Amino acid sequence: MPAFNSYPRLASVAGDEVLVVADASGVQTLNVTLSDVAGAPAVSAPSGAFYADEGGKIDRRGDRLFVGAASEYPAERSRDVTPQDWLSTLMAGTSIGPWAMQNAQSASLARYGTSGFVAGSRTSDARTASAMLGYVPSSIGIASWGVADETANPTTVTAYAFYGEGWRLAGVDYQPTFCMELEAVNLGGAASGSSTPYHPNCGGGTYGIQLGAGGGQTSGTADAEAGIVFVNNPDAFRTGIIFGADALSGTDGTDAGYGAAISMARNHGIQWQTPETEQNVQGIRTGAMVYSTVSSADAGSRIQFLDNVLAVEDAQGNAVFTVGINENPTNTLQVQAGTGQQAAGLYVQAGAEGSGNLGLYPAAGGALQMSSPVSNAGGAIAGTAGGGFLHININGSEFRIPLLLPTQAGG
Repeated sequence: MPAFNSYPRLASVAGDEVLVVADASGVQTLNVTLSDVAGAPAVSAPSGAFYADEGGKIDRRGDRLFVGAASEYPAERSRDVTPQDWLSTLMAGTSIGPWAMQNAQSASLARYGTSGFVAGSRTSDARTASAMLGYVPSSIGIASWGVADETANPTTVTAYAFYGEGWRLAGVDYQPTFCMELEAVNLGGAASGSSTPYHPNCGGGTYGIQLGAGGGQTSGTADAEAGIVFVNNPDAFRTGIIFGADALSGTDGTDAGYGAAISMARNHGIQWQTPETEQNVQGIRTGAMVYSTVSSADAGSRIQFLDNVLAVEDAQGNAVFTVGINENPTNTLQVQAGTGQQAAGLYVQAGAEGSGNLGLYPAAGGALQMSSPVSNAGGAIAGTAGGGFLHININGSEFRIPLLLPTQAGG
């Protein structure tokens, strides 16, 4: 009989090999197959080590798997157990309580402040394994599904394919806290082509985030309601979206360059909803919108805010119309549409100590032009002005224009 631990090693196991196991005292023994042992629920105490060659291991509790510091969770039904893992201990002091570990099928908590879970997948492996799989898969580091299949109405069950919280505790004032960071790492140089609203993904392009709808299904799906939604739960965001000053290619936010923060296609727009309720839905109506129907770049226009100037420009950046902005204006200009007999026109709103004048200043050599019906051409000018005189100032000189009554001017 071979000496202990000197049996010939098997090249592989099928699961029906017979093993003799004993309890910790060595008194009771039991003959079992390898498959019996592999399928048996087991509980092992955390090793306290991180690396395998130093004794690191995982802890399995029946159908639940706890790795790292998660193994300190007692895995009991009640949420009222004394928290032992650090996540449950933190959550126990909140208004919701330590719910995360109680509901976890599997959990991994970093014990040493490292990454709690890492996953990766390579496209080269996808191509190599295509013969075995029968197809070339997409290489996905982490795939997650939250399936909403509860049809009871009403129901409180909500599906989340992914849910995450970034916590900042009291006294943490130096480094920021991120719920998620997605890094687009391009190690291959410039992409082959350009990303546009009409061709959003180009060859070799690297993108921080892409939102799709439909999951690639070819039938049976419908439009998704929204791509990104910000909610108060119960706290608000101070700002919805921020672009770092140097986050966009083309400018660092202080130079004369330009970077496109948002790019949209023709007929895309931005709209603001009103708080009115219609058809039992609040905010379904649109109160204002900005959008473009320009179909040719050469026929386009743009608005630019300059120091003390608002400029309406053509597609090449040439100013077509500008509005000068004063820091503390005393009189303002109002552009008003007409209603009924009211004239559409320009109105001066004079403020405190403000001028009531409306100035029209043609360029040097230019003329003030307007169109009006002509009456009594060649008729004699009346000796008196029935309507008095209109005061005007041209190049600093005062003039009076007689205002003739319709009967004086021939109707």
